[in-house]
Amino acid sequence: MLLNEDNLIDPEWQRRACPICGSRNISSQPNSKAKKPAEKMSWDEAKSYFIGLRHDQVFFSYYRCLGCELLYCPWYFTKEQIAILYSEMPDNMMGEDKSTVSKTQSAYAQWILQDGVRTDAYLEVGPDIGLVSKKVTALQTPKRVSFIEPNLSVRKELRDSVGEVSSVEIVDFIENLQDKDFTLIVGIHVYDHLLDPIQDLKSLFELAQDRAHISIVVHNENSSLRKLLKTKWPPFCLQHPQLYNPKTLENLLRQSGWKVLKIEKSTNWYHLRYFIFMGLSVFGLKDPISRLLPNIEFPIRLGNIISLAEKK
Repeated sequence: MLLNEDNLIDPEWQRRACPICGSRNISSQPNSKAKKPAEKMSWDEAKSYFIGLRHDQVFFSYYRCLGCELLYCPWYFTKEQIAILYSEMPDNMMGEDKSTVSKTQSAYAQWILQDGVRTDAYLEVGPDIGLVSKKVTALQTPKRVSFIEPNLSVRKELRDSVGEVSSVEIVDFIENLQDKDFTLIVGIHVYDHLLDPIQDLKSLFELAQDRAHISIVVHNENSSLRKLLKTKWPPFCLQHPQLYNPKTLENLLRQSGWKVLKIEKSTNWYHLRYFIFMGLSVFGLKDPISRLLPNIEFPIRLGNIISLAEKK
C-alpha cells in the first residue's frame, strides 16, 4: 500500500522498512494512530512534542509488519534528527521519586544476576543516571564497566553510580567503545528507541565473550494495559520507532545471533499518589484526589517484559 495516498505525509520523514525482517509489507490500516499523527506534521512542529506525556499524545502511526508481525512506525525521524532530539534529554524518571524508581531498577538487576551470569566486564546501553549499574556493582563488583550514553548531562551521575570500579568508559556510540569481550550487556528501555536494533545487537554480539549474557527490558505492546488504554497507552510516543511483544522480542534477539533463555513480565514500583496522578493525566482529567491518598509504594506488573539471552 502507499502510506502517503492522501498526500499529507511530510517529505522530511524517513521511510522505513521493518527493522527486524526488512519487509516493507505492512497492515492496510494503522494498528494505532494519534489524533494528530506526527507523519502529517513538519519537523519544526513535531519536535516540540518529543519530551513529555500528554493526554493528546502525538506519535507516528504504528503499523504491523506482515513479514514478522513487529509493530513499528514506517515513517519516522531521520538519524540526524534523532541525534538533535536526544542530545539534551532530561533523565527518564518522568517525575517519580528517585528512590521509588530505584526499586524498579534494582528489581531488574536482581533478576538479571541469575546463576551463571558473570559481571566481570559489564556494558550497559542507554543507562541514563545509572540506577541499574549501581545495583549490579553493589551485588557483584565488575572488574571493568562501559556505558553507551550520548546524553552528556547525566554522565557525572552515571560515573558516580559505579563507585570504586577503577576501569570505567563512557562513550556516545557502539563504535566508540575501546573495551570489548564483555560478559554481561544490559539495555533497559533502549531497543524500542533504536532505528536499527538488529545491527546494534549484532555489533554487541561481536563484542561479547562466548557464554556472555544480554538482558533487555522493553514495553509489551501485547499487554492488557495497552489493550485497555488503546491510543492513550504512554509508550505510544515519538521516542519509540517500534514496540515489541514477547514473540517479536525473541525474534529480534534470535535474528541478531543471541540464544533466548527466558522472557518474563517485569515488575515496576510506584507511589500511589504519582500512579493516580499519571493515570488521570493520560486521559486529560483533573486530579482532586491523589493528595488525599496515603503516599505508599507498591509493585505492579504494568506491561513491561524482561529477557535474558546468551552467546553460544
